[in-house]
Amino acid sequence: MILSAVLLYCLPLVADLDVVADAKANGTERATAIRAYMSAAKAEGRCADAAKALDAVIVDPKFPAWLRRVGAEAIATCGDEATAKYLAPLMQRGDTYARLHALRAARGHAFPIVWDSALRLVNDKEPRVRCEAIELLERHAHAPAAERLSELVTKGKDREALEPALRATSTLRRDSPAWPAWETQLEAWSSSDKDATRQRAALAVLLSSDDARRLPLALRALQAESWSLRVLALQWLSRNPTRGAMDALVARLGQEEPGSRLSGDLDSVLGQLTGMGRFDTAQEWSTWWANHQADWQAPTSSAAPKTQPAPAGPTLGTGHQAAKFYGIEVVSKRTIYIVDLSGSMNEPSKSAGSAGRLRIDVAKTELLQLVDSMPAGAWFNIIGFHDGVYPWLDNLAVCVSPKYKKRPELLRSDAAEHVRKLVVGGSTNIYDAFAQAFTDPEVDTICFMTDGTPTIGTETEAIAIREELQRWNRSRRVRIHCIAVGEDNSLPKWIAQDHQGVHTFLP
Repeated sequence: MILSAVLLYCLPLVADLDVVADAKANGTERATAIRAYMSAAKAEGRCADAAKALDAVIVDPKFPAWLRRVGAEAIATCGDEATAKYLAPLMQRGDTYARLHALRAARGHAFPIVWDSALRLVNDKEPRVRCEAIELLERHAHAPAAERLSELVTKGKDREALEPALRATSTLRRDSPAWPAWETQLEAWSSSDKDATRQRAALAVLLSSDDARRLPLALRALQAESWSLRVLALQWLSRNPTRGAMDALVARLGQEEPGSRLSGDLDSVLGQLTGMGRFDTAQEWSTWWANHQADWQAPTSSAAPKTQPAPAGPTLGTGHQAAKFYGIEVVSKRTIYIVDLSGSMNEPSKSAGSAGRLRIDVAKTELLQLVDSMPAGAWFNIIGFHDGVYPWLDNLAVCVSPKYKKRPELLRSDAAEHVRKLVVGGSTNIYDAFAQAFTDPEVDTICFMTDGTPTIGTETEAIAIREELQRWNRSRRVRIHCIAVGEDNSLPKWIAQDHQGVHTFLP
């Protein structure tokens, strides 16, 4: 029995807290007990004391990370000033996990004491804490924070917080007297900025609105050198189609490299906007549009276009044979393959066609077939992970280094040799594997394969990893396909869903 709780609460509440503290209890039972404990405390008007007692149990590195998240979410439902006064100083103290816990619990507490504490955390040494604090200020619509956050954006020195700060400043200034000047600054950054991250983030904010006045901006971005800017423009034009937009999309398809991510995306969007499915070449689209543009009408939201089935067989954008990874067509020439090498990969597969083979052997076969079928000119990298992270190449740009430019066949042979030498062992470091992949500015598609859940690394809580990936990819728009092997866990499903990818499960 927890003595401090006995002094404060009736027996049912104490019983709930004892279940939370019982390491032998079922995880679902503990989660239910956390929610019941805070719900009862809220009904009795004693949230702050309950939060203190709960935190005494759950703010511990050994406590399951996902249950700590349940606790933060339960405390966030209180929304009272007394709990806000308890949480605000905690946002400044303890290790990274403790500060993040307090910030997440403070999401439901919109009070000045929380805002003041969050503003101080904008300068925290830990990037995740800084970003969480910025997003808390945005969530609470704390307009006075805009000036401080805009300084971060203008200086551009805090690389991790730059995009969250730009987005939060935009949210806080929208529909205010400060918005016109800020909008003008965003337009300047989005059109021409030496800072690629700020340019992309500014464009993403401006194109988050379907205001018809954004059409010239989208058309200009469709011609940008950066693939991320072109993706942002394509997504806006697909939501706001006009004849002028269609002219630009058809023309741009002819400029994209066949077999690339953008080539495939343009082909798909044109198919959706016309109901024609896909053609084999950009020239066929150009010919079709020349003959039908006079009769074309933009689809309405109430009558979305119905696409016809894609041509038979695997295709990559406009009629080019696609490489496949665990059955997923990889529509890209700038791809990173993240592959689980944890100890459980030595267990036998139960999938049809590979039953009895070790999972790592199946993965090697998939990778070797992939390397062999990669389209000409493709850049690719392989990142293995268990306790640590083990990339084959430093980055995708190595694919066009003098070594491989002079003898392109070496790229495939070196990759195949690397795959054959892969060994398994250790735990499952998913967070740091993705962090490594996102340091590469060239990647536009990631294929992620795992047979487990995160157990080691900078972050092991699945929802926290999901949120961090959303943060990293909010304006980059990297597509992420996920393959879950052996265990059909939530995280791969979430990641594929969040990042316009395909999810598949293999027993």
